[in-house]
Amino acid sequence: MNHKKIPSLTLPTTDYGQMQDMSNRHLVGVLRSAVLAPDRIGRFSPRPPEDHDAYVVRHRTSCIDIHLYSGGEEVFCIKFVEAPEY
Repeated sequence: MNHKKIPSLTLPTTDYGQMQDMSNRHLVGVLRSAVLAPDRIGRFSPRPPEDHDAYVVRHRTSCIDIHLYSGGEEVFCIKFVEAPEY
């Protein structure tokens, strides 16, 4: 079995509570406008790939994972987590 390490990006957000109640389609919309938009994607490291053709959303206890796929292979994972309180 081939287990290659998939690059990932963890993004703390103050809107995490609201995001937990969003549909998968709405979460992908948030991802596309807040992270993957051409004017925003360069702000992140590691940088999400611009070439992808599918998303898989997973709601976990402590995070929301959105996996990016290209040609049937996972190429990146973005994790939304609750921002720590200051």
